[in-house]
Amino acid sequence: MNTYSAILIEIALPVFLMIGVERFAVYRFLQTPRQIAWVRSHRWLHPNSISRARYPMGFVSVTLLHMGFPRLSFLFFTFWMITDITDGDIARKCDLHTREGESIDPLSDKLMYSPMLIYLSWLGWLSPVFVGLFLAFDVTGQVSRHFTKLKAANLFGKAKTFLVVVLLIVVGLEWIYGPLPLLGRTIGPLLVVCTCLAFCSTAFKFIPNYWYANILSIMNLVCGLIGVWVILAGHPPVYALGLVFLGQFLDLFDGRAAEKWGSTPRGEIFDDVADGTSFGVTVGLIVATAFAQLWVGVLIGVVYVGAVVYRLVRFVVEKRKQGILGGVATFSGMPSPAGALLAGTTCVLVGSEVLIGVIVIATALLMVSRVPYPHFGRSILPKVPNFVRVLALGIFLFLLALGVRREQYLAPLIMAYIAALAYLVSPLFRTFFSRS
Repeated sequence: MNTYSAILIEIALPVFLMIGVERFAVYRFLQTPRQIAWVRSHRWLHPNSISRARYPMGFVSVTLLHMGFPRLSFLFFTFWMITDITDGDIARKCDLHTREGESIDPLSDKLMYSPMLIYLSWLGWLSPVFVGLFLAFDVTGQVSRHFTKLKAANLFGKAKTFLVVVLLIVVGLEWIYGPLPLLGRTIGPLLVVCTCLAFCSTAFKFIPNYWYANILSIMNLVCGLIGVWVILAGHPPVYALGLVFLGQFLDLFDGRAAEKWGSTPRGEIFDDVADGTSFGVTVGLIVATAFAQLWVGVLIGVVYVGAVVYRLVRFVVEKRKQGILGGVATFSGMPSPAGALLAGTTCVLVGSEVLIGVIVIATALLMVSRVPYPHFGRSILPKVPNFVRVLALGIFLFLLALGVRREQYLAPLIMAYIAALAYLVSPLFRTFFSRS
């Protein structure tokens, strides 16, 4: 039996069984009002009780690992992290959400993974510097809950927790089965990403709410400007495309942040400038480099950038004419982030210049068209279960980290291309996405 077969049988299979049993129990026994009432009547099933039960389990996991039981430690740790999904579902389905729970749940997560991070850095598996920075940001964010209004974990915090668990899984597999070239090279990049997410999670607790949207737009703009520099400096276009991916992730939430917490008077225009830079100019330069004849690439790139600018300006003008103050559920024409995803991945993945030209021009025409496209964040994402969202994001970031380390980007690029093609045909399912 080779190493990866052993991992599949000894680790992956038990983990999937635990997740399967947990998911079955949640969906099977929280369906009827009588079942929900029974859960509510048992205090030990309260989400806060489950969260508090996790408090010592991180220390127990480290103790098992130190005593020479790595597989048991691995599975024990995984079981208790799965309960983090359980208490969230119980809170939602049984209406047991409390303000106290908004602080207890993140604290229980920190007490789960922090002892393991400290122990592994002490043994040299992880960088003590980055672990120290990560824990400093993490502790600051937890303490801030005592004097800030925002107590629940934000998006950065949730992504950070998921990726920390992925990081510990990778280290655990290397501990048990020895060096794993496919996974081991991701340990450093994953720890860096986790540290950055911990910083963002904490920083966004101290910034005035009405600046959230602008900060996301600024970060998107910076991604675009760096992407432009990457192309002009002669670096591989895939690096610039990675920055476009990051900009799309940020753009996904700036509009929703503006709706929820407000923004500055020029926030909407600033968002368009950021979108035009990341999804227009950067991708236009990627298009220009995809052709052997520079003048052909520049011509098609200019057509693409022109379509993006026209698309952004038309959206703002028509929105103001109609008196729409918030966001929209449906776009008239393909939105620029989706156009950037489709055009950018096509240029990097497809080898035929003719096919690249056809797809890029078609993308430009779709952006200036009147074809109704559902808003991804408002119409599509709410249809996807939270667990699937976080899992998909985690897998993508893991593959991206693996690509950065080994310069093998095929897997995340294919994943992004499939998502772009799926969104391309999403107008065919307009009735489904328009349901409340």
